[in-house]
Amino acid sequence: MDTDKAVTDTIIIHEEEGRQELKTQFIELRAKGLSYQKISRRLKVSKSTLANWSAELEGEIASLRAMELEALYERHYLTKEARIKLLGDQVRAIQEELKTRSLDQVSTEKLLEMELKMLQALKEEHVEVRPLSDYERSVLKDGS
Repeated sequence: MDTDKAVTDTIIIHEEEGRQELKTQFIELRAKGLSYQKISRRLKVSKSTLANWSAELEGEIASLRAMELEALYERHYLTKEARIKLLGDQVRAIQEELKTRSLDQVSTEKLLEMELKMLQALKEEHVEVRPLSDYERSVLKDGS
């Protein structure tokens, strides 16, 4: 009799592990934007079950979706720090080239125009830095 109970317990444990694996796959697929229809076919789980899981796992799905979007953004766009560095390097290169040119050269006008555009772009990247308030410091301290 104890053997039957052990077998039953083992089956239940495996079923629960299988359900957890399906939920994990569901979170990943939903975060990638797949519809219930497609996920249902892929995981062989009913759409009503998926809807229940969606309500239960909403936070995890949203969190993973945000991470996926952030990773996508980083692959396609430079970070703010990298943009500022790139713009600064370009302004310095233009300024160095301008030092070697006299104002009577035709392309100097174009270089001055480029310098102004780069300086404007660099100005747009400026972030106002301010010290944290006592409250903000306490929140950061408590959160870590």
